[in-house]
Amino acid sequence: MLTYDLSKRGKTPAYEYIYSCIKNDILNGRIKANEKLPSKRSFALNLGVSLITVVNAYEILMVEGYVVGIEKKGYFVNDIGIVSEKKEEEKEIIEPSEPEEKYLADFSSGHILYDNFPYTIWTRLMRKTLMDREGLFLKSPLHQGVYSLRKNIAEHLSEFRGLKVSPENIVVGAGTEYLYSLIVQLIGRSGMIAVEDPGHVKVSRVYEANGIKVVHIPVDDQGLSLEGLKNSGAKAVHISPSHQFPTGSVMSAKRRHGIIKWASEKGGYIIEDDYDSEFGFLLRPMPTVKELAKDRVIYMNTFSRTLSPSIRIAYMVLPDELMEKYHSKLGFYSSTVSGMEQMALAAFIEEGFYGRHLNRMKNYYRKLHIEITDIIKETLPDKLCRIEGEACGLHFVIRLNTDITDEEFTERLYEKGIKIKPVNDYAHYKREGFKHCFVISYSEINPKIMKKAAEIIFECLLGKEKS
Repeated sequence: MLTYDLSKRGKTPAYEYIYSCIKNDILNGRIKANEKLPSKRSFALNLGVSLITVVNAYEILMVEGYVVGIEKKGYFVNDIGIVSEKKEEEKEIIEPSEPEEKYLADFSSGHILYDNFPYTIWTRLMRKTLMDREGLFLKSPLHQGVYSLRKNIAEHLSEFRGLKVSPENIVVGAGTEYLYSLIVQLIGRSGMIAVEDPGHVKVSRVYEANGIKVVHIPVDDQGLSLEGLKNSGAKAVHISPSHQFPTGSVMSAKRRHGIIKWASEKGGYIIEDDYDSEFGFLLRPMPTVKELAKDRVIYMNTFSRTLSPSIRIAYMVLPDELMEKYHSKLGFYSSTVSGMEQMALAAFIEEGFYGRHLNRMKNYYRKLHIEITDIIKETLPDKLCRIEGEACGLHFVIRLNTDITDEEFTERLYEKGIKIKPVNDYAHYKREGFKHCFVISYSEINPKIMKKAAEIIFECLLGKEKS
């Protein structure tokens, strides 16, 4: 005898619930074709419902063709040609959670200290946006972004980077990865994009996922190799000249002008990722490549780094030629960023909160940078450790004088609660020149913890140092 738990039906009428249960059992193969259903009276008695309830359920099943009634014989499941599939076992739904790995020090994390995020101000601006622009933020924002945000980004670039751009040339998107996909569509998939090696692994993966070939060009202390770029056959190059990751190098003026000349002669494009430029500690920051060659450079930056990763707002500044192509070819795209968040961020910049936030963060990290590097220099002898790429930004490299393999050294530190990654982990082609070089991302590191971590690094080096 079929039986169903009617206590699970909630507010669904009993006849409709019974009908749904029988229908699902037929579709899932639990009730086979030509199988006889219980009589109306016995079924009603078994379920504890009225006769009319079962009658109504059976009638719906007959109308829809799942059941056929034969006079004086009863109700039978119709053969509707269902191929029964083995039902998968129901899986327990487990709410995903962030992995909780506890380290004494994690030098692979590039997160900033979000305790410094101006929560009160941001909340107030979100509320103000909701109240003052209730009719506006409900509308779909322009495909290239809310104008007030693009206008304030242009003013911010002028004040903080000395870069004069028009709001009309700015495209706002949900993170740089989304913008990379737009760039591929603008420049086409027929050629290749050159990327820095070593570099951010995700950059090349995103480009390749969008159907364009990637060529990996070596990086030295002056930046991306110009000779390698010229011989690559690429039609575009992706660089982070302000502070290259992971080497920490700042691209020299000579190398910048060489790459600009390459782009001009080849008719190619430079994708300038202004990574870490907000945390430059030089007295006079290097100018952007965009400032030197506006017609050949796509400038990119994001607010995820300086505010929070959850604020998925990035932007790019396109040359006029690509901007026209964007409108004609990609103008049908909808904006990928919430209009409300865009307007709140626009107010955050316009009212000076973002500028003050950046200055506070820059001062904090300048002091932290000095403390961290001083601890390393005091703890690790010069003959064992040299710091490289420390001119600016929230990471640098330590080059160790040791015979221990990078893998073994990484494992030793991991066992002692320290997570660290070799530079060659970020390289497509492992290079001898980067052996025994390790990335120190210090943005979440407490100086007291740094002292202990430096002592552990020293201990792990002892006994196998070079003579």
